[in-house]
Amino acid sequence: MTKETRELETSMKDAATLHGHLGPFLVIGVRMGKAARQILNSENEESRELRASVRLPFLTPFSCILDGIQSATHCTIGNQRLKLEKSRQKITAQFETTGSDKTLLISVNPKMVQELEDKMSKGATSEYLAEAIASAPEHQLFKIKVTTKRR
Repeated sequence: MTKETRELETSMKDAATLHGHLGPFLVIGVRMGKAARQILNSENEESRELRASVRLPFLTPFSCILDGIQSATHCTIGNQRLKLEKSRQKITAQFETTGSDKTLLISVNPKMVQELEDKMSKGATSEYLAEAIASAPEHQLFKIKVTTKRR
């Protein structure tokens, strides 16, 4: 087991404790948050302040993504570092850190969402689907775009 796999498992357990159960959309949020922290070099909570702005349909199970992001990044509604914008279908999260000129946009692959919905409707368990999302290659789950802010 790799270090990254162990860290993801720990993050998933922490998120499930916060959220109340383990599910695929929660894991999507965890993976988005972990990717943001890594890409924006904000692994150390004290070094930079990460902020997230998330667009998604504000319905279960999509809203579970928010808890995954909160758990992985410590951006919360309460500390005002997590903003929510309702969307009809698209699921995206924009991340930035104080003191950096980079902005990160992570878009969830709509095909992956459709596959999850299909499997859920056929009776696949949340835990099984969560593990599938945990092991899916990042490029299948997300489109990731890093931009530099103009000064």
